[in-house]
Amino acid sequence: MTRLLLAAWLSLGLAGAAWAQGQVYDPVPPRGSAYLRLVNVLPGEVTARPDFLPQQRLGTAPAQRVMAFTAVENVANRNLRLEFQEGARRGQASFRIEPGSFVTVLLHATADGALAATPVVDTADFNRARARLAFYNAMPDCAAATLAIHPGGPAVFEAVPSLATRARSVNPVAAQIRGTCGERASAPFALEGLEAGGMYSIWLISGGAQPAAFLTRDTTAVWRP
Repeated sequence: MTRLLLAAWLSLGLAGAAWAQGQVYDPVPPRGSAYLRLVNVLPGEVTARPDFLPQQRLGTAPAQRVMAFTAVENVANRNLRLEFQEGARRGQASFRIEPGSFVTVLLHATADGALAATPVVDTADFNRARARLAFYNAMPDCAAATLAIHPGGPAVFEAVPSLATRARSVNPVAAQIRGTCGERASAPFALEGLEAGGMYSIWLISGGAQPAAFLTRDTTAVWRP
């Protein structure tokens, strides 16, 4: 699936020319398309009903929270509408995205308990010899989050704003890391299994008294004409 994601980035002009050599292309969406994924950072299971994709069910296990990037056609000057539900709570959103972009839509709660959807534009940062790692501060009440080597190691990302992301290339090595927001910290977890050329995301989400953090590998759904 990583190969598919690379091909998708390339087809939309989001990666450097260095990646073009030797890539195998799967079918790519037409010009004017973008790639989008929904991510559940709420406590419970979510049912999402976009008007631009089939209905989605997003669970609470790490792998169930994050959709694959999926092509959405004809996004220019178009309002994308979304209705979603977690238990008895319902939310809706309308937003626009740019053609050629990769967008992560975080499904979250606001300070007053209402449901909201926040689009986050992902940036391209690829290195054939290294892994791409993105860190998402998916906590609405965390003004600045940090991801650091544990214990007492250097920061991998610092001061990432609420409902935002940063990305960088890293050496594909194993380490213990944890996410923090001020005095609140997630349990340490293993950053392992990274591969050169692979793309990964780390999510810091609200988890009760302390936040939770987990790692997923980025994937994309194959577009079928």
